[in-house]
Amino acid sequence: MATFSAPVMCPVFIGRTSERDALLQLIERAENGQGLVALISGEAGIGKSRLVAEAKAYAAAHGFLLFQGNCFQMDSFYPYAPLLDLLRSSVAQTPDTADTHPVILEFARLLPDLAPSQSELRPAPLADPEQEKHRLFAALTRFFKEQADRHPVLLVIEDLHWCDDISLEFLLSLARSCATRPLLLLMTYRSDEVRPGLQHFLVQLERARLSHELQLTPLPRSDVAAMLDAMFAFPAAEQTDLLALLYPLTEGNPFFVEEVLTSLVSRGELRADEGNWQRKARPEREPVPVPRSVQDAVQQRTQQLSAEAMQVITFAAVAGRRFDFTVLQQVMHCDEGRLLLLIKELVATRLVVEVSAEQFAFRHALTQQAVYAGLLARERRALHRQLAEAIEQLYATPPFLDAHLDDLAYHYSEAGVWKKALTYEQRAGERALALYAPQAAIDHFTRALSVLQHLPGEQPALIYHQRGQAYETLGEFERALSDYEQALITARAARDLAQEWQSMMALGFLWTGRDYEQAGEWFRHAGELAGGLTDPMLQARSLNRLGNWLVNTGQIQEGLEAHQQALRLFETHADAPGMAETLDLLGVAYGFFGDTLNAVKYIGQAVDLFRQLDDQQRVASSLASGTLDSAPEKIITTFSPLRTRDECIQDTQEALSLARQTHSQAGQAFVEMVTTQVLFSFGEFGPALAHAQKALHLASSIEHQQWLTASYGALGQLYLLLLEPDLAISALDAGLAGAQSLGSSFWPSYLTSSLALAYTLKQDFPRAEAALKAILPREQRPRNVAERHLAWAWGQLTLAQGEPAATLSIAEQLLASVPGESQQPIPHLLALKGEALSALKRLAEAVATLEQAKRGAEQRQAPSILWRIHRASGQAHRLLKQEKQTQSEWNKARQIITRLAATIDEIALREHFLQAALQSLPPEKLARRATDKDDRLTEREIEVLRCVAEGLTDAQVAERLVISHRTVHSHLNSIYSKLGITSRSAATRYAIEHGLA
Repeated sequence: MATFSAPVMCPVFIGRTSERDALLQLIERAENGQGLVALISGEAGIGKSRLVAEAKAYAAAHGFLLFQGNCFQMDSFYPYAPLLDLLRSSVAQTPDTADTHPVILEFARLLPDLAPSQSELRPAPLADPEQEKHRLFAALTRFFKEQADRHPVLLVIEDLHWCDDISLEFLLSLARSCATRPLLLLMTYRSDEVRPGLQHFLVQLERARLSHELQLTPLPRSDVAAMLDAMFAFPAAEQTDLLALLYPLTEGNPFFVEEVLTSLVSRGELRADEGNWQRKARPEREPVPVPRSVQDAVQQRTQQLSAEAMQVITFAAVAGRRFDFTVLQQVMHCDEGRLLLLIKELVATRLVVEVSAEQFAFRHALTQQAVYAGLLARERRALHRQLAEAIEQLYATPPFLDAHLDDLAYHYSEAGVWKKALTYEQRAGERALALYAPQAAIDHFTRALSVLQHLPGEQPALIYHQRGQAYETLGEFERALSDYEQALITARAARDLAQEWQSMMALGFLWTGRDYEQAGEWFRHAGELAGGLTDPMLQARSLNRLGNWLVNTGQIQEGLEAHQQALRLFETHADAPGMAETLDLLGVAYGFFGDTLNAVKYIGQAVDLFRQLDDQQRVASSLASGTLDSAPEKIITTFSPLRTRDECIQDTQEALSLARQTHSQAGQAFVEMVTTQVLFSFGEFGPALAHAQKALHLASSIEHQQWLTASYGALGQLYLLLLEPDLAISALDAGLAGAQSLGSSFWPSYLTSSLALAYTLKQDFPRAEAALKAILPREQRPRNVAERHLAWAWGQLTLAQGEPAATLSIAEQLLASVPGESQQPIPHLLALKGEALSALKRLAEAVATLEQAKRGAEQRQAPSILWRIHRASGQAHRLLKQEKQTQSEWNKARQIITRLAATIDEIALREHFLQAALQSLPPEKLARRATDKDDRLTEREIEVLRCVAEGLTDAQVAERLVISHRTVHSHLNSIYSKLGITSRSAATRYAIEHGLA
């Protein structure tokens, strides 16, 4: 039984809000007696008629008389065509119009069915054509004026690009003569089909300043999504997939969207099941059915082409939406001049547009598909092969050929040349992996596996392995696992021991994100197999992977030994890439252990080797890793390489530049996260916050769970330094949620230490204690850097709970167990010890310990811990009743706080940090100052001081005094300097004491 599908149409008006509002304003102006002309232009199907419908509905609601005439494709040689159409429809709607309006009789000769009876037809006039034209113009003008005198008039003429010249001449005349009457002349035309007569008409309107033009452009992706949402009840994932199919094809042309959807419905690819729409799966690379309306339009235009031009457009359609001039020239065996003429012919028929000197494109993707759909299958295969061979001949050398791997794989596959199709699909997939485009790699490897069905002798193990890598990069565990297992099965069947080893290594690495026990089993199997192969390089790589697994499971010493054994093997065989990779892994292992001096040393050696190997991706990664192990707030319980802020920033900038050059989104996310930690470690809070947001955006966009977790961790640490515990907890909770899925023991420990500090800062001691106990009980000795952070957090918690003896024990144990050899002071640990000693009233020891802590913080250039050390030192001196030293320490703390606050751009964050940090210190005593002229406040400074005393923020001060934000800062710094103070609270007290408030 035959079924019929109604056209799919969007039931609501989508987008074009600004254009609709502008048009409705013109209608309102016309209603008030101003004659106007509105033009709506754009390509076919762009939505001109839909916008006209909105205007007509609005005008009708406001009491307008509506007249509409339409132009049709054959009307350009038919005089008065749209006006006759208008009069016909007017008579049809109001049959007695013919009796009351002489204009009907004037035109009855051209359109006899307008006359009430044949007897009333006027005989042909004897006047010359020019006089006849003026008479008809006058009659029509009088008709519209009479209508406008009774009611406002909306006169719509659609598709002016098909309008005859005499009608255009009349419309121009009407526009000029009705400028003072309530008449809006609304006209539409296709901007890509403007013929000379219409061009002259538009120029005349513009010169007379009579028209207002609305140029419609394609709908953005969001509006097409809204169209789908209005038309179908799809689940979100299916609607996203359908949008991904539709938008590149239709490019936001709403008519094309509706036509393609109608085709999909008619073919059963979109079906409604009890009100719920479902989409049938489409085979990859199968073209979307071209709507008949598009096919007809393309056929009409191609019929105008010469035989040679038709051959060019046929090759172009097989090449794709965009096509290269050079490739066409090669396949056509045509000289440049002749081909240019043929392409100009295609441009003239509006089928093709120029993209650049070397590249052209079909005006619409559907145009290309319509031409392609008109070819027989055998024709397509032959043309695809010719194009593939032409590309191979033109771009024979590897650098150029690599840029065309996708095209070669596609054309040879469509041509049925399976061996070459396999080669190019696999190479294209490998290139996509190298360029960090895993989804593209998956597509190529999937097609390569399909091609293998035509090549029974080829082995698929490597392709399964490579596709598994791409799935793993995207975090699709189950699919990656399936591919790696399939690679292992097929490798064993083919007795390919090297690929079997590779598959085991991949399975082990994959399981490190889920189950470290299974990961270890696979690494051991791979190591045993490598030993049986008597290949020392495979053995070394197995040791490296096993070593990294051991490090991540907390068996750091064993992991270090495995890496060192691998390094000896690589050194024996002078394998530079293996040596570089092992040095980098050694650095990571030492960093996990907490021996940052060795970590930075080995990573530096790896960087040097990677530079020699021109491995930019690894240079970027290693530079960032080494910088991370140099950031003062990252290495709070270990020795520091004592690298300066400028040295660290220089490395992160180079790493970011290299990551961008290699198009590594993951690399960029990692470097942005590292830059965040470096900046806030050196006291640049505002810039650090900006880089944290970039890191989160990059990691989230590629769904890189490890760097997303790390970025949330860095943001949480930054909020802690900003004394914003609630914001810190929010970021750290998000990071911990991701850390649970990683399966590594490092990230949960590392983030939990910061989370406990945030709860401690909020004085929520039960939650802080519960978080710490869940990972590292208080009595347990730390074994790695993450656990050392947890122990330090225990020390902060016990100090806040009033257990200084326990705090002192933790601090001394951490100081005694620092990995590596150095005599440098570790400020965070010494500060903790100093505060515990002070609480225990061992004040002389406390002062001496805090002096060491200050020296360590100054060496590391770490202002965040330095102001806290000054605060603690001032408290110890106060207990010793050493007032001068007390005030000196606290003033130094305030100065550092003020400098840190100045780096924060967000006003609310800056004000909160200033207030919270300064309130952690006792009220400031004002220093007496000499009354020299230079120390006296200016009138403007007094005004600023009064505003501060009222509690106004910097922004509010700037607004009240009508000065810039920067000027407010300048005045405040001058006030602080002259009065010898460092805080707003001290400035307020001064204002009160001196009668300024």
